[in-house]
Amino acid sequence: MYAFIEVSGKQIKVKEGLKFSVFRIKNKKVGDEIEFSPLCVIDNGKTITDKKELKNIKVICEVVEEKKGEKIYVFRKTAKTGYKRGIGHRDRLTVLKVKSIVKK
Repeated sequence: MYAFIEVSGKQIKVKEGLKFSVFRIKNKKVGDEIEFSPLCVIDNGKTITDKKELKNIKVICEVVEEKKGEKIYVFRKTAKTGYKRGIGHRDRLTVLKVKSIVKK
């Protein structure tokens, strides 16, 4: 069974046991559980997109860790003027693991 969920403005295809990282989710610590309502569910080749049926399905994820993403470094320079500027950035990420996809 697969489900598509929306987290931090991105749509992600998930199944049980999958680990994935998203932009930091505030007020959640390691070990907390989060419930998501799916946008679409694929179960044994049957696609469920009806909102009434999707209300009965929940994707339960657990926060595994919080980490920093890769460093992105931007360097600007203007020739012959001595202008140089470097900017670095790292996103803070939350790693989630899908515990189960539950039908009520």
